[in-house]
Amino acid sequence: MKTTTFYLNIRRFNALLPLLAILLMALALAWGAFFSDTSPPPKSVIPPDRKESASSEVLDLSKLDVELDLGPKLVMLKVVIRKKSGSDYSRSAIRNLVFVEDDSTDLKWVFPTQQQELVSVHPLMNSNGVIKGIYVEAIDKENAVKSSEHEPRSIYVVPLDGAGYKKILSNVDEVISRRNDANKLRLIYQKDNTIRMAQVDMQDFLITGDHELAKMTELKK
Repeated sequence: MKTTTFYLNIRRFNALLPLLAILLMALALAWGAFFSDTSPPPKSVIPPDRKESASSEVLDLSKLDVELDLGPKLVMLKVVIRKKSGSDYSRSAIRNLVFVEDDSTDLKWVFPTQQQELVSVHPLMNSNGVIKGIYVEAIDKENAVKSSEHEPRSIYVVPLDGAGYKKILSNVDEVISRRNDANKLRLIYQKDNTIRMAQVDMQDFLITGDHELAKMTELKK
């Protein structure tokens, strides 16, 4: 009789094992969700155009992907935005640049807002390897059409004094070639249905020429 009761209890226990496993999994998920929801968001840098940072995005300062020797007293950093996706902050993108000087306690923000995505940042050097400015390609995220894959970009040059930026071109579809010497920056780019070349003076970063090289047309079916 005792043996029969023992085996009966074993069978009942085995029948309850799947339910216990499901219960433990549910408790583990609830525990993880509780801590992910209650954990504080990471800290964020507050830019000049905001009084506080939204909990759905974080701004970080980090070094540039390209090493820039701007002299002994000047450093440039990039401002990276990370947006919240579920409980994680990911999908980082460069939104701004800042200058840090030895003799100042303030950051010099290049762009006044964080509503642009910097897709290309490169130094402009002369023949002696001295950096004359910073070349930037940026996409306007404030007025971007979400339903369209076409994202025209603007071309900027940032002087090394940190005093803002100079816009060279706008509504550019693609920069095909970029090269410069001590005197000129030459850009071959596509805009709408044309291929163009722009020449920029390396001293004042003003356009000295911008002309059409070729025109593109759709092929007839």
